[in-house]
Amino acid sequence: MTRFLSRTARPLATAFLALALGVTNLLPVAAADAGPSPVVLRSATAQPAVLGVNADIRLLHHTMLGVGGQPVPATTLLLTPKGAPPAGGWPVVAWEHGTTTPGQKTCAPSQTPELDGGLTRDGFKSDYSWQIGRFIDAGYAVVAPDLEGLGPDATTPYPYYSLSSLARSLIAGVVAARAAEPRLSDRWAAVGHSDGGHGVLGAEALAGEAAGLTFVGTVASAPYVAIEAHAARFGADGMAASNEAAAHQGLMMQQFQGALMATGLTVTQPSFDEASIMGPDLAATLPRFRLLCSVGAIGTIDAAVKAKGKAFKGLNADWASQPHMHAFLAANDPAVTPGYTLHQPVLIVQGNADPFVLETLQTQFADKLKAGGAPLTYKVYDGADHFSIIRRADADVLDFLRQQFAR
Repeated sequence: MTRFLSRTARPLATAFLALALGVTNLLPVAAADAGPSPVVLRSATAQPAVLGVNADIRLLHHTMLGVGGQPVPATTLLLTPKGAPPAGGWPVVAWEHGTTTPGQKTCAPSQTPELDGGLTRDGFKSDYSWQIGRFIDAGYAVVAPDLEGLGPDATTPYPYYSLSSLARSLIAGVVAARAAEPRLSDRWAAVGHSDGGHGVLGAEALAGEAAGLTFVGTVASAPYVAIEAHAARFGADGMAASNEAAAHQGLMMQQFQGALMATGLTVTQPSFDEASIMGPDLAATLPRFRLLCSVGAIGTIDAAVKAKGKAFKGLNADWASQPHMHAFLAANDPAVTPGYTLHQPVLIVQGNADPFVLETLQTQFADKLKAGGAPLTYKVYDGADHFSIIRRADADVLDFLRQQFAR
């Protein structure tokens, strides 16, 4: 602890003083130890109260290392319990949201009252603010990044499904939060849902970029992994369906997987030719698809598939084998990344009634992690779906976090 304070006291004091004086162009936080991901805290602004969340809330304006290799603007919510912190400061839960959009920067937690980028507003009750409130009530500070490319300061596209970007969004948020609030502990855990659950699975590998801080473990709720397998399963289910509605649902969900991955790959490789993995009907949906929050984006695919049915010209049968897409999935999908494992404790929670992330495929991923020696606790909840898993697993998540912070 003494060594950490000696390395960071000067830049933290500089940042804190500059904020108090209204300066918005600061030196990098912990510049000597920043490594590949320097973080500059530019300002912190008060945010409105959130119903059910008994916290002081600030929006941090900072930089992070983007997928292009250069610093990019980013925003992160910092929520701290009201009152005095415990000895050693509030432990930090770095919380990452799921898919709120394929690419629209306004569909970000900081821009919506439920902290979910419009999911609840548009019809998917996320329970994100409820979960954050539970963490606050348990005595944790919560760091919630909008993610690279999302939020009010974003100037670059959202690199959907980039594991390094998702992890660095979390890490940069934690570093910026420590600069803005010296009453935080130097111990942190990563918690995420859906694509955020996928994202936190990349945090351990890059946690050293938060120099002087101690990473204690990971909680992934319904993490969005095994993309190729999901697309294949949805397609097969659609083909085997005994009624038109089920057939349509399977085909639509299959196309949704490919549209998301094509969007993410195109951001990191603008020269990628979408026609190499899909037909013209799916390709025609992408410009509008990328401008909407998640519910509207799904609706765009849904309407296009409904209009043509089985005649819809969408994903090629071998779409995931195209060299650029194959490399993208291998680098970003932990279920297929060669040699992927975790060394710090991890909890994965999954519902067996989830229509988006399928329990059978999640269980296969969990079994693979266990076989590789990962210290994994895996729990399946009967009847829980993609969002109800948050409440169903709440007691287990809080218990896991208590254990890790007590180590």
